[in-house]
Amino acid sequence: MSRDTLILLAFCVFALLAGMRIKQRFRAWRNRNVPHPIYKNQRPKMARAEEPPEVRARRLRREQRERFFTIAQLFVLGGLMVYMLPALVQDFAVSGRVSASHLFLRCLIFVFTIYIFLLGYFKVVKRRDKENMD
Repeated sequence: MSRDTLILLAFCVFALLAGMRIKQRFRAWRNRNVPHPIYKNQRPKMARAEEPPEVRARRLRREQRERFFTIAQLFVLGGLMVYMLPALVQDFAVSGRVSASHLFLRCLIFVFTIYIFLLGYFKVVKRRDKENMD
């Protein structure tokens, strides 16, 4: 591997780690905020058992629709990664003919595709674990 390729890989790893760290800090900051008080006239959000049947059915349909679109997104992103991987490997193998800007953009797109794929995967797995606990 050439020196430029190693620098590019190191930058991609750095960008991924920086993004994960920013996400952790945002989550910690969001958890530090004081929750809004629940007034007497507001129904507690935790009381799902008291939902009317039509509201519960509507909520379940919405959650099922979100799950379907998240799984469809995972299939599309997985296909995009499989489609991009051979071209990316070829670009790294023949780095002399490919301009650095095209290679950088292709790597950036691939890294963000992996990031969004992982976010969607964790969302589906978390929702499945939550359903199994109920």
